[in-house]
Amino acid sequence: AEVAHPSCTGLEPVPQLPESAWVNRLPGMGHLCDKVNMALALRLLQGLWPTKFRFWPKSWLLPAETDKLRSWLRKHSGNTVIVKPSDGSLGEGIFLAQSNSDLDAKLLAKPNWGAGYYALAQKYLPDPLLISGLKFDLRLYVVVTSTDPPQAYLCREGLARFCTAKYEAPTAANANQHYMHLTNYSVNKKSAGFVKATDPFDVESQASKRPLSTLLRQIEAQEAAEGRLFDEQRFFKACEEVVVVLLQAIAPVLNVTYDRVAKEAKPKPKAKAKAKGRTSRSRKRADDSDEEDEEEEEDDEDDDENGFAPQCFQMLGVDVLLDEKLQPWLLEINGRPSMDIEEPVRLSEAPEGTRRCPCRDMDGEEHAHFVSKVDLMVKTAAMRGAFDIVLGRKVPEQYQELNFDAHGPDGDLSGTLQLIARLYQVAGGADKAFTTYGVRRALKGAIDSGDLSAHDVDAAVTRWKHQGYRQTGDLEKDTAEIGVLDFAGLLQEVAMMRKGAEEEEAMEALSSLLEDCDPD
Repeated sequence: AEVAHPSCTGLEPVPQLPESAWVNRLPGMGHLCDKVNMALALRLLQGLWPTKFRFWPKSWLLPAETDKLRSWLRKHSGNTVIVKPSDGSLGEGIFLAQSNSDLDAKLLAKPNWGAGYYALAQKYLPDPLLISGLKFDLRLYVVVTSTDPPQAYLCREGLARFCTAKYEAPTAANANQHYMHLTNYSVNKKSAGFVKATDPFDVESQASKRPLSTLLRQIEAQEAAEGRLFDEQRFFKACEEVVVVLLQAIAPVLNVTYDRVAKEAKPKPKAKAKAKGRTSRSRKRADDSDEEDEEEEEDDEDDDENGFAPQCFQMLGVDVLLDEKLQPWLLEINGRPSMDIEEPVRLSEAPEGTRRCPCRDMDGEEHAHFVSKVDLMVKTAAMRGAFDIVLGRKVPEQYQELNFDAHGPDGDLSGTLQLIARLYQVAGGADKAFTTYGVRRALKGAIDSGDLSAHDVDAAVTRWKHQGYRQTGDLEKDTAEIGVLDFAGLLQEVAMMRKGAEEEEAMEALSSLLEDCDPD
């Protein structure tokens, strides 16, 4: 009853969740799984903490940074980039490019290039770890139960998904061979070379999808053959670092989004009659000069934060690729990892009498669906463990709680990011955070102390008002507050304007600014 609502049947709306209920979605997480939004969140931390980002390939956001990407390709002849559509999934729309002419030709082939096409381009990792000559990636399962303070758990069982063609370094001749370069299961399951598992725990398995535990035994054997010792604990420590830094990067957006959604979920009080002659709050203001009057009206609103605040958790799929040194590199994050335990089998390979499935899972090729032993075992362990954690039972053996304190820079990184989120709200959130009044309000402590000039703050706000990646227009109910990432960028710029900031590192300067402005 704590992870579902027993009174809900079919499509009937639930009138009110009990306080003990858990909602299996973190508001805003879906939008943060967009490849461009994820990159924006990671860049925030990368700017503050560059030494930690050995797991994130060099990246460009398209179309905004297309010229920078072209310049890099000119200077790094022979290198390869992989381009992934922002909202793409299942491997659709991904391509490799090795020159500007190659890049331009493939971008121009996109029907919406120049009209709403967004993508993440990354340097292609040149030395992936191979097993039996095949490239592969890992799907790690992570259960997030809190973002403020951060709390999450990593499942030590996962999936290894293999390409179905022997790997060769990218060339103009093979760059379009997706079965060689793309590890997506949705791509490779259609290949004639896809191998289905018979025994998930067979260390000699050549299956195209294997349990992580089986893969680790194969890596151990391969390393031993090369005279090296495989340290499984070190491997999981490296995976933990990737996940912890990723979650720290997206936490500010999730925190602000959760607060907004929780506030919207509360019963609305009856509207009070407006004072005669009061200017309508819905009327658009032409400039910042009228904002102080508007803010005075907002200050009179009910600030009571008590009330319904749903408990949320979410299972994430974090995809990483291992290089030859066993370093995991982050590929993407999936907010709705598939929990399907069936796999398509060509009708020609199925038992006699099997009925054909009419779906288009194999691009029209006749097939049927059967339970995958690997998916059944791995996903059952992941989901059962997730529910045990959410219900407050003992952390299951196949899960480990992530240590956020072990993977941060000197100082309280989580506290810094949470404070950025709070100041964004103090400034007025999406509506006011990029106005001079809103930013002055958030940075009042630093301005009053004399460390920061109000004039310099206003100049920075003017520059940021019409730049950045934040969304415009009315927010949907679950739209992530991406603007907090732009606001963090604004704060970083302002932090370096403080007296004495030129002698500080970026992280130190930002922390000093935030200390002066802590609303608590």
